[in-house]
Amino acid sequence: MRKIFTIFFYLVIVGNVFAQNKLTISGKLTDENKKPIESATIYLSAQRDSTLIDYTISDTKGGFSLPVKKIDYPVFVSVSSIGYEDYTQKFDAINENVDLKTLLLKSIDNQLEEMVITADVAPIRIKQDTLEFNASSFKVRPDATVKELLEQLPGVEVDDQGKIKVNGKEVNNVLVNGKPFFNEDGKVATENLPADIIKKVQVTDYKTKEEKITGSASTSDSKTLNLTIDDDKNKGLFGKAIAGYGSDDRYESSLLFNYFNKDLKVSLLASSNNINSTGFSTNEIFDNMSGGRNTYFSSSSDGTMSVNGMNFGGGQGIFKTNLIGLNYSDSWGKKIKSQTSYLYNEVTNENKNISRIENLLPDNKFVTTSQSETKSKVGNHTFSHDFELQIDSLSTLIINPKLSRGITTSRNIAQSETVNELGEMLNKSDSKDILDVDTYSFENEIMYSRRLKRKGRSISFTLNNNNSKNETNQLKDASTFFYQTNLPNDIRNQTIKTNSHKDEYEISMRYREPITAKQSFNIALTSKWNNEYRDRQTKDFSQITNDYTEFNSLLSFANSLSAQHTTPTFGYMYRGEKFYINTNVGTEFVNYDINSSYNFQNYLNNRFDILPKIYINSSITVGKSSNIYVSYNYGGRTPQMDQLLEYEDLSNPLFTTKGNKDLLPEITHNPSLYFSNYDYQSRSGYYFYSGLYYYERTAANATVYDENYKGTSTYINVKDTYYYYFGGNFSKSYNIGKNKLSYSLSMAGKCQQI
Repeated sequence: MRKIFTIFFYLVIVGNVFAQNKLTISGKLTDENKKPIESATIYLSAQRDSTLIDYTISDTKGGFSLPVKKIDYPVFVSVSSIGYEDYTQKFDAINENVDLKTLLLKSIDNQLEEMVITADVAPIRIKQDTLEFNASSFKVRPDATVKELLEQLPGVEVDDQGKIKVNGKEVNNVLVNGKPFFNEDGKVATENLPADIIKKVQVTDYKTKEEKITGSASTSDSKTLNLTIDDDKNKGLFGKAIAGYGSDDRYESSLLFNYFNKDLKVSLLASSNNINSTGFSTNEIFDNMSGGRNTYFSSSSDGTMSVNGMNFGGGQGIFKTNLIGLNYSDSWGKKIKSQTSYLYNEVTNENKNISRIENLLPDNKFVTTSQSETKSKVGNHTFSHDFELQIDSLSTLIINPKLSRGITTSRNIAQSETVNELGEMLNKSDSKDILDVDTYSFENEIMYSRRLKRKGRSISFTLNNNNSKNETNQLKDASTFFYQTNLPNDIRNQTIKTNSHKDEYEISMRYREPITAKQSFNIALTSKWNNEYRDRQTKDFSQITNDYTEFNSLLSFANSLSAQHTTPTFGYMYRGEKFYINTNVGTEFVNYDINSSYNFQNYLNNRFDILPKIYINSSITVGKSSNIYVSYNYGGRTPQMDQLLEYEDLSNPLFTTKGNKDLLPEITHNPSLYFSNYDYQSRSGYYFYSGLYYYERTAANATVYDENYKGTSTYINVKDTYYYYFGGNFSKSYNIGKNKLSYSLSMAGKCQQI
């Protein structure tokens, strides 16, 4: 058993040095029953133009203390809290400490409460499930973007990749006036929209489409961020353009153009450069190209990444990128909402790579040196449409189709050689590959939801399909020589044609029923059918016909998978003022057949698996600023088709793989814990988290090497492996006039048994 333990520390300090404040404005807030009022906003503003000077938040005992410098002009001290009348007191100047003693706030009814929420300018509002920032209360430079505004908000973090966290919880959905802007990931909005058009920044619990439509409570512990635009600024033309030229004919250009007119929004973005940049955030473009988080993504240690089969380098080689995208959204009357996006991205890459890998085995070692030169071009068209029809006051229909087409060409020349610890040659290879790939895909979601007469009761039906097709043509000229055994050399001059398609259809039904005002249960049934097919036809060059006509049965195959998944689940939810728990229990029944034809032999693998499904998440609110989240996920996963195929794959002369038809499903336990606390009064906060992945049973690769260090790998089940992680963060900021000092200390670690 081997363990790997890693820990990281980060310290970030930014800001300006300032003198300590000498005066304070303090007091205590109570209601008519003399109970303390927590999380009320106390703010200081100039009388002449209502400019915000500073603010704080009351603590759990209703107390507050606002540090200030001496002020020699008239100001207002105001108090604002949801459900209470506002309090304001005028001061001609602040030349000494101010003790407001105990302030009694009168409660108001719901109708008047909404009027107060709309009218006041409190910098922060803390409602039951919403954290709201008044954008004008946080000063940024005149040409700042929304990202720079978010970085000024207390408790909000934005990393270098544009990922947003609020009090340590990830934001995975960013909306503009309640709608996606190019994509729900929102990076186009945060990186490019100007901050001065934003009125409010609202943070709420993330909801699925079905939860939004039915009015159900959120079952997620992640967040949604909604940017509301000032009514007088939600119209007109605006945008930004960047252009630059430098040495070695390097250039960069990007454009974002917007036309807003209330619900109508039209945006155009474009970029062209040869400096390994997209002109916008890599994630925002590729997430938009590939459907946000519903994508296939992989990365390697050298920084190279692949998004839905499209490869991009993280600093490897020279990239030329051209991009153009168009986004349109509007409301047609009161019942129809529509949004359409189109994006074309083209990336050309030239890359030269030299590597040396030293492999340590129990008894000896071997070293492989290699070099390669690659030229590639990737083009991708993506069209998506979101359509929402409110049939009546209780029924809604949603249709979300997406089409994509990708074309890839690649040319690669590579050489490698392997020596043992004595420097003796073990093997050597040279190869030349020419590759052309065409991909097509169509996805669609149709959802019908109806809220029934009793509040909280609803039923919804969803139909999803995912159809994809891939065609690859490859010309391979490769030679591999073995020096330490009688193993024959491997000489290949061949064409390889690979075809694959995948058709997946899923239908689901969910019924929700309230038990009490705080409790509900739901039942759901999901059925999914999927068919996968993949074949490879390899033909060797014939000296007789002077063409690629000799069928190579060892390097050809035809594989197919047909599966049906049926998953009934039962869920229970309790949501109180301070405590929340959501539980879902179910069982997945999987019946699937795998057929493969290889080297004139047929293989059949019939499987029936029963997989457990348990998911529990809960949260406890301690005051209005501290939260504890606990979750537990227990489930199984069937092996993938490649892992179950019985035949040997000899396509790589230096590495042979073989499946295991008796491989059992993976069974995983995943508990996690998260705690956060942000004190808006002191503008400091911390959070920590930990989690464990315990694999009761999982699949692993088992590889052996022969005398030439040619690898042979298969899949086996291993038991009782685990991976756990932990981390934390502390941050604090100070605002004094236009000066700001902020610092944060982060720590992260992990331990893995392998």
